[in-house]
Amino acid sequence: MLSTRQDIKLDERRRNPRPPLPGSTLDTALDRAEHVARSWRHRAMGVVRGASIEQAAWLLNPPDIGPSCEVLLADRLFHDLDADETNGLLAFIRASQDSSGAWLNATGQPDLSLSVLGWWARVQAGDDPTDDSMIRARRAVHAMGGAQRAHFSVRLWLAMAGQIPWSFLPAVPGELFLLPEASWLSPSRFSPWARGMLVPYYVIARAPARLHLADAAPLLLERRPETPVPPRLTRPGLTGDVLQAIDRSVRLARKFPRGILSRWAIERAQANLCESQQDHGGWFSFRPTLLSLIALRVMGLTCDDARIERALGYLRRCRGRVKLTSGPEQGRVLLAQGQSGPGLRTLAPLVGIDLVDTDVDWLLEQELRQPGPWQSRADARAGGWSAEPGAGQHVDVDATCRVLDAISGLPSNSSRAGSTWGATRRAIDLTLAMQEGEGGFARFERGESKVWMRALPWQDADLLCFGESDDLVHIRLTGDVLAQLGGTGFRLDDDRVHRAVTWLEQHARTPLVQEDIEVLSTLARGVGAVCPPEHGLRQSLEKNLRARQHEDGSFGSLVDTARAVRGLLGLGTPCVQVIRAVRHIIESVDRDPDLERSPAFLREGGPTPDTHDPSATALEIVQALGEYRRTSATHVSAARVQ
Repeated sequence: MLSTRQDIKLDERRRNPRPPLPGSTLDTALDRAEHVARSWRHRAMGVVRGASIEQAAWLLNPPDIGPSCEVLLADRLFHDLDADETNGLLAFIRASQDSSGAWLNATGQPDLSLSVLGWWARVQAGDDPTDDSMIRARRAVHAMGGAQRAHFSVRLWLAMAGQIPWSFLPAVPGELFLLPEASWLSPSRFSPWARGMLVPYYVIARAPARLHLADAAPLLLERRPETPVPPRLTRPGLTGDVLQAIDRSVRLARKFPRGILSRWAIERAQANLCESQQDHGGWFSFRPTLLSLIALRVMGLTCDDARIERALGYLRRCRGRVKLTSGPEQGRVLLAQGQSGPGLRTLAPLVGIDLVDTDVDWLLEQELRQPGPWQSRADARAGGWSAEPGAGQHVDVDATCRVLDAISGLPSNSSRAGSTWGATRRAIDLTLAMQEGEGGFARFERGESKVWMRALPWQDADLLCFGESDDLVHIRLTGDVLAQLGGTGFRLDDDRVHRAVTWLEQHARTPLVQEDIEVLSTLARGVGAVCPPEHGLRQSLEKNLRARQHEDGSFGSLVDTARAVRGLLGLGTPCVQVIRAVRHIIESVDRDPDLERSPAFLREGGPTPDTHDPSATALEIVQALGEYRRTSATHVSAARVQ
């Protein structure tokens, strides 16, 4: 309830806003933003196999430098990069190094794992370890605890290169692969990303694999010469000590012949590895694909094998041009390796700007029609969309919501209206089946964040799941799902919607949510679509969102301002705060028609860090201004009728 004098005045201004903005000014800004968004669509769809840096496709959502470093390391085995690609990736790694010598994560803090990979990839490519920047990088790694304290993936590379013993990595009992899917210990209970990592890891560790890479010993902290300090695999405490002893027991048991069970386990893991390769050639994403490629070589396959060639082709499609957004070389265009190929989460909104029948056909072709592993814990038939085109084994609820937004703009008299409505119904049914027991929604599989083994004090436990069930990614996703359900007629009286709203009431009032414009605006649109105006959560979200506006009318960056406009419009008719925000957007577009001064970030969560999306600013502005124009026209028409 609005109680203070300031809130009452704010509510009066909201109910009696100034007249809408002049249509010509709004149309001009919208046209400019649409032009930029169309150019990003063209860049994203223009994937060229084996292209040079000047011809390569632009990479949307380029992540940290980790994938670029790992590709350079793995090329010692596959020899798939040409000179231009090697030099382009190396230039990106060099330019991303901070003046302190370290490489930074998405929050701007020095990252141990990225710094290890950055130094190692440069040495592998031929850079001088005695160079000043390399010395600073080595010192930064030592200051953060040494390379042996890096995350699981980096320690795996160090073990494969013979730099650290395999005991620095957790042991995976092969008998897990022999358990039935219904068992709580079965790998089927892990998240899809975890299965994509642990299955090839088991195959690689059983060999064990050995790669001849540049010496990384200078990055290790040593207790005495050639004896690196071992990392602790478990957290301190009695339970951690017991788990550490179990890990040593598993390693000891491997030294004794175990007969047929051991052979069955490795055969089952290898079969699972081959069966999980997707139509686009890769596995779940970049890192599982790269590890699976190494595992296939361990299994004896050569580089001319069709499965390896398809996987290398996937990695090439995940590679593209990026523009540096910070640092001394800001604005320079370089080549980088992405965490995945162009995803439907980004492509679907870009395609939806000028939706034509051929675009609808393409989106409908990407619909999941075959059963997948997500159905083992979700009572639903096939439907929805995956994270990437061709990734037919994994549904992605986030990408599904983006596709539903895109096809919702199809005219009702279109010849594709019937097939679109059928796909929408299947997607809604699937989305409802992905609801967790407490009320939130999973992104890839139900229970993806509730892996019971994660409760054990294991340092690498995050490998088993996809984030926390109540993190910002899952909270935002629940808001997106509610917006889709509200658009198809669901309201608070539905028990599934009620459970989701109740769950949000428990988690949406945290400081992290209130400080994040993207999450706040998404929740405002979702809750506004299913809850009445007097609902407590809806009023709380509205108040928090309105309080984030600055004096100049913005809500921070351009992309955050556009998101806030959509959030406020989802709560009601255009108000004075919306008009001020729209004016700010129009003025900003007039100053910067290319929309390149306001970087936008996507929070992926789980194993994927926050990533920069160069198309998000133009896309969010198009959606915000277009929605404002439609809502204003409807509001004015209704007022004239009254």
